[in-house]
Formats: sequence, C-alpha cells, structure tokens
Amino acid sequence: MLAPELRRGRPGARGWLVVAALFTVTFSISNPFAAFGVFLPIFADVFGWSRGSISIAISLNLLLGGVLGFAVGAIADRHGPRSTLVVTASLGGAGFALAGTVTALWQLHLYIGVMAGAGMCGFYVIAATTVARWFAHQRGLALGVVLTGFNLGFMTGGPLAAVAIEHLGWRVAYGLLGGGFGLIGVLAALFVTFPPSASPSPRQRVVRASQDVGGLTLTEAFGEGRFWSIGTAWLVNGAVLMTVSVHVVPYARDAGISLERAALGLTAYGVGAAIARVGVGALADRLEAHAVMHVCAAMQIAALLAIVVRPSEALLLVGLGAFGFGFAGSDTLFVRVVPEVFGVKALGAIMGVLSLGWRCGAALGPTAAGYLRDATGSYALPFGAAPFAVGLTYLLFVTTARRPR
Repeated sequence: MLAPELRRGRPGARGWLVVAALFTVTFSISNPFAAFGVFLPIFADVFGWSRGSISIAISLNLLLGGVLGFAVGAIADRHGPRSTLVVTASLGGAGFALAGTVTALWQLHLYIGVMAGAGMCGFYVIAATTVARWFAHQRGLALGVVLTGFNLGFMTGGPLAAVAIEHLGWRVAYGLLGGGFGLIGVLAALFVTFPPSASPSPRQRVVRASQDVGGLTLTEAFGEGRFWSIGTAWLVNGAVLMTVSVHVVPYARDAGISLERAALGLTAYGVGAAIARVGVGALADRLEAHAVMHVCAAMQIAALLAIVVRPSEALLLVGLGAFGFGFAGSDTLFVRVVPEVFGVKALGAIMGVLSLGWRCGAALGPTAAGYLRDATGSYALPFGAAPFAVGLTYLLFVTTARRPR
C-alpha cells in the first residue's frame, strides 16, 4: 500500500531527503567537471597540446556518459538508483582525481573522457526518474532543487580550481577536486531510493506491477514526433552550454582578462543558474512550460550577444549570470515536461535516450569550437553562432512540448 502522503502525491520529509541527497550527488560530480575550462589553457601551456585535442576529453566524457546513461536509466527503472549512483560517483571522482597525474594526451582522454564519463552517466537520468516517482505535486520545484547542484558546481568549481592551482599547483588541485568531491557524492548516493511502493526490489515487483505507472513505452515514444523535436532541441541546447562553459575562460583570456577574473564568470553563471533552477521549477508548476520558456530564451540570446559584441570583464560577469539563469530555466523545463508528455512507465529509458542526444550536442560543441579557434585564431564563429542556436531550441520546444490529450 502507498503511504498516505504518497497517495496524495506529496512525499513528505523522506522524499525531500532524497532530493537533498540527489542535490549533493549532482553538486559533487559537477565541481571537477565545471573546472575543466580552467585547466584547459594550463594543459595547452604546459604540454603544448591544441585546444581542440584537449577538448576531445570532455567530448568523450559526454558521449560515453550519454551512451551509458541509456543503460543506467533502464537499470534504475528495474533495480533502483542507489547502487548505480554509488558506482558511478566512485568512477567519476577517481577519473577526475587521476587527471592530475597526466603526462600524455591519451591519459587525459582516458581519465576524464572514459572514467569520468562513465562516472557522470547516471546523475541526470536518475535524478529525473527518481524525482518523477516521488513527486506528483511540486515536481518542478523538486527537479529545480536537484539540478541546482549542477549549476552551483559551476559557481564553486572554477574559482576553487583557480585558487588551488595558484597555491598548490594544477596536479594537486585536480586530485583534490576529484577525490574530495567524489567521496562526498558516494556518501550522498547511499540515501537515494525510489518510493517504497515503486522500489523495484525482487520482493516488491508484484506490488510494482499493480501500480498505476501509465505512459508510453520507449518504442511508442520513438513513434512520437514530439520525442524527436524535444530531442533535437535538447541536443542543440547541450552544444550551446558546453561550448560556453568550456571555452568562455579561454575566450576571456584571449580578450586580455586574467585567469582568476575569467573564472569568476563561471561563478556568475552558477549564481544565475541556481536561482533559475528553483525559481523556474516552482513557476513551471503553476504556469504553462512554453510560456516560461519565452523569458528563458530571450535572456540567453541577449546575454550571448552582449558577450560576443563586447567581451569586457563587467559584461562577462553580467552576461554569464543572465545566460546561466536563462539556460538553467530552460533546461529545467525540458526535464519537467518529459514525464508530462510521455508518462513514467519507461521514463528512465526515455530520459536515457534524450540525455544521449543532449550529450551528443554537448560533446560536439566544445570540440568544434576548439578546432575552430585553432584554425581561425578566434572564437568569433562558435560564440557568434550560439544565439541563433538558442533561437532554434526555443522554436522546437514551444511548438512541441505540450501536454498529451
């Protein structure tokens, strides 16, 4: 039997404890990931590697994580989230920690691309599927709180890396970021579970089979035009975010801004994004998602245009703060509408496929931007194209992300 609060769609203190644990896992894994852009110019200076070849590491991370995320989502649907998160958080922390030992480019690709990529495969998919099962009401708010951890990681990861590099050297800095935050993530993952009635342990499969878990199967979702429209929009969204987050520090340095000042831009992004995650998540519980998307898209486009036209220190901080708000708000809306459109029957598998699309875009974006910078000596092309890409995601989202009849 469902607990009374779950029958009413309100999970009570236990559900919010799970939200807090998921927030901590997300925050932990995002710190060393967000710091990659700070280490990128150091790898280029120390080893003489091109920025494009260095960026391949983060592209491998995202692609491998996306492929494994599909499997992780399906496993979580069947066996629950806890053990999967413990394993992946351990791998992620170890991969980023080992990045401090690299002496060759292939090692960077192995540690950050393969190991950390496998470690980051589950947090987004599992967060969405777990929250969707715990919350019928306040789902947008709960998702916003969890995903705020990812953006707060950008707020702290870049500055922490810059300070640690300054005082301890880049090798120790990456080791501390990866190992320390990896351990925190593993401990938090121990508290993540599905609701009792949705727990897919062997003793509860009969109960689960009788639950009302309506929605589409993965095969049925493939036949929906909205699935492909939302997937394409999310793919482009990922390309924009990772291009900006990985290359904005090198872009600012090219404009004459110091490393520590440029890293503060990531903090501004994290502040704006954290505010948006909670605020937009709560607002989406009350308003139509596409109505809120109008504001989020407009903020992103305006911020990116400002950064491209005049990359000064002041505009970098203000622009990245506004971009963070707009991006995090729109990303929360993407995650919010998926269970509404497709149901929760195969939510883990569906989110896994959509997450793979996001990661494909996120993987291609920074690598393409890095090679364009190497070829042209400027970030004008990738940063100039970003506002138009945001406009495309907006059009795809508002024309397809509606509730089913």
